[in-house]
Amino acid sequence: MRRLGRVVELWRYPVSSVGGQSLAHLDVSPSGIAGDRRFALFDPATGLAAAPERDPRWRPALYLEALRDEAHLPQLRFPDGETFWLDDSRLAARLETHFGFAAGIGAYGGLDDGADLRFPIVSNRYAPAALHLLTTASLRQLAEVTGVPPLNPRRFRPSILIDTEDDAGFVENAWIGREITIGTTAVMVTEPTRRCGLTMIAQPDIDERPEILRGIMRHNARNLGVYATVPATVSIAVGDPVYAVI
Repeated sequence: MRRLGRVVELWRYPVSSVGGQSLAHLDVSPSGIAGDRRFALFDPATGLAAAPERDPRWRPALYLEALRDEAHLPQLRFPDGETFWLDDSRLAARLETHFGFAAGIGAYGGLDDGADLRFPIVSNRYAPAALHLLTTASLRQLAEVTGVPPLNPRRFRPSILIDTEDDAGFVENAWIGREITIGTTAVMVTEPTRRCGLTMIAQPDIDERPEILRGIMRHNARNLGVYATVPATVSIAVGDPVYAVI
């Protein structure tokens, strides 16, 4: 095997389109990361999940944070630090104040998917993948071709950020259809991550930069990072080495 690098960041996103949670380890099954993207903001008038990449009125979602431990529902933290459990009866009013229109919390999936049926069921806007991998090599390459300062990986919402050692360029492209090993976990890289307008939108400590998406489109066919699956329930930790299976 050839060493590719090591895991330097792990992220879970308990509520879709909301700021994520940095963790020291992730438990991952073939269906995805435990507690990841099980809930979503939605518009009670239409039943549609929030789409900040398409609808500017949802962009304040990126200034919220979702937090979850292993024993409870997620919580939402607002920019002023006020925090609510998702089932708090006061949350709807706080969300309306934050967005300027009525917004609610829904659960993705249905009975067969183990969705929390205390919440309205909403449809996911895309087919979720178990893992989203991104490398520091790709971030450096994108910054170079677009002429922007070093890029904060939070802009791209990866599950796993891998610090590559010697490689340069959009290195994940070469992993598609191949197996890599993270720690002791065999991971199958399945497809590139196609990017949307979320990559250029302002977030906390991240400026709005339309040239980011233009650069991804021009220099890497609108892709940045890759999606991957695992064969069984595994645990991945910060510091795990990453190897190419040759």
